[in-house]
Amino acid sequence: MAPQVKTHLDALLEPTLLDGLNRTFASLGVGWVIREMDGKLYSPWPEHIPGQDWLAQIPLLPGQHSWAEGEAHQKLVEIDVGPLAWVCELRTAACSTPLLIDHAAELLCRESNLRYELQSTLEELISKYEELTVVYDSAETIVSITDLDGMAQRILDEAADLLDVDHASLMLVEKDRLVIKAARGTRKDLVNTSIALDADQISGYVAREGKPVLVEDLATDTVFGRGSREEDAARSLCSVPLQVRGTVLGVLNVNHKRSGDPFTSSDLKLLMALGSLAAISIQNARTYQNAITDRLTNLYNYGYFREQLERFLETARQEESTVSMIMFDIDHFKNFNDVNGHDLANVALVGVSSLCVSNSRQQGDRMPDLVARYGGEEFMILLQGISKTDAYLTAERIRKQVEGTHYEGGQNQPMGKLTISMGVANFPEDADQSEALIKAADQALYKAKRSGRNNVQLAG
Repeated sequence: MAPQVKTHLDALLEPTLLDGLNRTFASLGVGWVIREMDGKLYSPWPEHIPGQDWLAQIPLLPGQHSWAEGEAHQKLVEIDVGPLAWVCELRTAACSTPLLIDHAAELLCRESNLRYELQSTLEELISKYEELTVVYDSAETIVSITDLDGMAQRILDEAADLLDVDHASLMLVEKDRLVIKAARGTRKDLVNTSIALDADQISGYVAREGKPVLVEDLATDTVFGRGSREEDAARSLCSVPLQVRGTVLGVLNVNHKRSGDPFTSSDLKLLMALGSLAAISIQNARTYQNAITDRLTNLYNYGYFREQLERFLETARQEESTVSMIMFDIDHFKNFNDVNGHDLANVALVGVSSLCVSNSRQQGDRMPDLVARYGGEEFMILLQGISKTDAYLTAERIRKQVEGTHYEGGQNQPMGKLTISMGVANFPEDADQSEALIKAADQALYKAKRSGRNNVQLAG
């Protein structure tokens, strides 16, 4: 018997189901009982049939069996998922009624199949409800994040927690490659690395085909069990595409359940539900990020910078903390643009932006610094909880990095290389409002220019 049938035997077979037949045919000397698969009596004994002790002696085989008072006929009752029980037709010696056991068995089959279908539907609805509840809870967490990198990590954490795995990765499509944006386990050191979309790996297949993959055992799977890097030490794997309206944005992979059990179709459905939510959230995050970032440098734009400046200052007031601002621009940038052309000028802007970001991130549990393109060749950096002195050191580090980097066309600059000038101001030391803080940083920047450029000056 299928395990689920045995578990729900009392839900599928009502012990009194044959009472109506027994009452109808009592005067004719015939009755029916239901026996479980192990032979135990399941339904009430018909009162008009003599004692029941002999029934336990009847073997569980179809056919006719006699006893002193009459005879018995048995038939196995089977439903869609397997054998369920035995139905016994008991006939006294004086009974001349034609055999009705087939009708009794058909009644039990029809009733039990209906109950099984209802039970299965109910269990599926409960499972869907639980699944939607889990996904909804995850949605509340995910949709509140607008930063794409932060969202990728949160989606991965939600997937790993839901399916109780140690190893997982989230990859996004960028041009013709899949870039790992977040990872757990042995793939964690591969964040920001990439593979080609046409790579002979599971993730590449899922991204190209837009189809999910479930592998119960990578050691024996004939299609995907080929030792790809994604497998690590896992035996089972789930991989789903992150897609919106047929466009694949990325791939979400989980493998190696902590329990050691293989993934199931239910696990895959849950991951697909989370993946659908994740894809929409990623698309929205990208749309939002495009709206608040500069297309050329990928830094935040002026509008977003002003919004965040007000928020940073309000937080600093509440926490009695500080906000430092660094303003800088590229020295003699008009000359660089006029002599070298727009293309090389854009390369220089992108290069300086990248150095600025990589050298101004804060460590530990601190919020990352905000770097923005203020306009043209002018840039802004906001540092939360940083003193004026520490902000100066950050600015000087960036200045030296730019000065020491070779930029094509830099030799045509007045100083023979590309350089920047920087001004540093602090809230509340130099100003207590946003406009005043910007003005203080701007004045410090002009002080740096008047001091010969390629240096850092403090406000005040």
